[in-house]
Amino acid sequence: MTLGFSPDGSFLKAAGKKTVVLQCIAVVFTCILLLLFTDLARRYRLLEDGIRENALWSVYQLDREARGLSFQLKDIVRDVGLDPKKVKALGLRYDILYSRLTVLRESRFDDAFEKDNSIRKSLDAVQGRIMAYAPLFDRIAGGYQPTDAELLKLNQDVETLVRQTGDFLTDANNQFSATRADNRDMIIRLEGTTALFLSLLLASIVVLVVNLRRQLRVVREAGRNFELMAEELSTAYKAADAGNRAKSQFMATMSHEIRTPLNAILGTAELLELSELPRDASALVRTIHSSGEALLEIINEILDYSKIENGKLELELRGVNLKAFSKSTLEIVRGRAEEHGNRIVLDIPDELMVPYVRTDPTRMRQVLLNLLSNAVKFTRNGTVTLRLREFIRNDVLMVRFEVQDTGIGIDETGIAKLFQPFTQVDASISRKYGGTGLGLTICKEIVDKLEGEMGVRSELGAGSTFWLEIPTKIADVVTDSPGAAQAQVPQTAIAAGEILLVEDNVVNQQVATRFLERLGQKVTIANNGLEAVAIARRQAFDLILMDMQMPEMDGIQATRRIRAEVPDVAPIIAMTANASDDDRAACMEAGMVGFESKPITLKRLRHVLETHMKVADGAAKAAEARRVVALEAPAEPEESEGFSEARRDELVEALGEDVFNELVETFFEDAAEIMDNLQHALGGEDAILIDRLLHTLKGAAINVGLNDVAEIANSMRVSKPTIAGVEILNERINAHRRLLAA
Repeated sequence: MTLGFSPDGSFLKAAGKKTVVLQCIAVVFTCILLLLFTDLARRYRLLEDGIRENALWSVYQLDREARGLSFQLKDIVRDVGLDPKKVKALGLRYDILYSRLTVLRESRFDDAFEKDNSIRKSLDAVQGRIMAYAPLFDRIAGGYQPTDAELLKLNQDVETLVRQTGDFLTDANNQFSATRADNRDMIIRLEGTTALFLSLLLASIVVLVVNLRRQLRVVREAGRNFELMAEELSTAYKAADAGNRAKSQFMATMSHEIRTPLNAILGTAELLELSELPRDASALVRTIHSSGEALLEIINEILDYSKIENGKLELELRGVNLKAFSKSTLEIVRGRAEEHGNRIVLDIPDELMVPYVRTDPTRMRQVLLNLLSNAVKFTRNGTVTLRLREFIRNDVLMVRFEVQDTGIGIDETGIAKLFQPFTQVDASISRKYGGTGLGLTICKEIVDKLEGEMGVRSELGAGSTFWLEIPTKIADVVTDSPGAAQAQVPQTAIAAGEILLVEDNVVNQQVATRFLERLGQKVTIANNGLEAVAIARRQAFDLILMDMQMPEMDGIQATRRIRAEVPDVAPIIAMTANASDDDRAACMEAGMVGFESKPITLKRLRHVLETHMKVADGAAKAAEARRVVALEAPAEPEESEGFSEARRDELVEALGEDVFNELVETFFEDAAEIMDNLQHALGGEDAILIDRLLHTLKGAAINVGLNDVAEIANSMRVSKPTIAGVEILNERINAHRRLLAA
């Protein structure tokens, strides 16, 4: 049972009200007790008038000393002849009498006589008479011998003084007797008042104790109910968390289910747009295409936001060429901008302070593409500018990107609504331009994850400028020159071994094979994971170099199969264009002992062989060869926005001019086939095939030094690939082909 507990906290309100009432009662009791205490204090001060008893004693002593003075004076008068000793004793007696009067006057005793006029007059008369004797006794103290006449007169006066002090004592005693009777009555009343005081005090204590015990019981009950509520909240949180995980799983499943037919719809629509159709049909196809793209964008944003909500947004920091990165990012939106009649401008300084920086290019590109897409969306027949600047803040290199447009702009009220989830500037814009209102929220989360800042300047009707500032670090740049590859290769020979190269791309096969043969190795090629498993069962190898993404069976599955089915299997090294931490972790979990990102260089390939194979002097394999070790050697950063001369020089040095030309020609032939397959895949339902084709193209391009082709292919893996994007990629490949053929 609970004491009126309710989740809305009403029992606490009631307890609070009771506490206030108790406080008021305590204040009232305190005031009453203060009044009683004041009255008692006043009455006890009256009792202090018991000092009158001391005053009465002083009056008695004064009367006794007066009588003693009279006795001594009569004794002197009766004697024949004046005895100097008795005269001196008489003077001493007077001094005692005088001191008694002084004590009575200078102390508070005389205050006891102020209220009775007769007593006060008697005291004044006694004082006047005693003071009148002072001159005579002063002379006696100086040795003067009084005459008989003076002594007789003094005797008569002292007798009068004795009568006065006697009357004074009688009056004082009568007055004090009356006062004692009054004080007895007062004490009786004080006893009653004290009893009332104690009763009230006891009652207040009892009331407070009873109510405090009640309040304590309520508080304890509230504590128990709060514990129950906490348990219920914990259970509800677990249920909500389970529901959230189920929601994420559902969204991931629905993403795949929706994307598959949607990709087919978009691909078919683009193919129909390229066909000769009646005007009405062409307009309908364009409507299907634009609506499908809008739907796909909404799906992507919701999934990204779900990932951010679940805290699964991860960063991959690596070297980035700022110029090449900016140019390739801008190229992705160029087609859409031209459809809206917009001009695209890239504003970058001729010379950057730091050309290469370490950041997450994938996430940075996602932010910039979102801002550029918004700028293009809200601008017609205008200009969209991507601006890049560098500066130093607190000894940290900062990179600032600005996306400026001449579009519709945003007012101050609209700016306040930006960067909030599921929020549009206004309903009319939402209806006209569409969108979930999640894009800028996702951008803000990514920039915050990169420890940067993001903001906007805008004026209604005059365009907007979205900016972001990201702290970065300088990336190491490897500068190669002709003959450098040869100089970098150690002269220690490596014992010949059997190498299984698992790779589906012909160009990558040729490059890796030539490198391995140059290092004195015998190479067997498997075109996919299934072939690798079959070959590894039949033949023993000293080392297996495994690609990750391949048809039939990928590298992860092939590694698991080989390690499960082949006893004493050789070390398996990942050699892939995927370079994220997740990819590395997946390879290590599958049983690989090394991880090398493409493009592989002769120096790094030699390092792999030296680490995992015998050297020429016949030493045993290193004991650590089979330990799970992730080779952290990063891929060389992009050298320029186009063809890498350093990579060409390395390949020519290692393989020869003719072989290099053959590799390049093979690449272009394979690329043409990949592009054809990619065109058809965009109209199909296999999103995995599209990603694999782009992955293959990226790896082959970076192997022969076509960095911009590899960058665009990788960007298309991150964002939604379109027919227009494929055409841009194809045109870039053809441009390189014409340039290298010239």
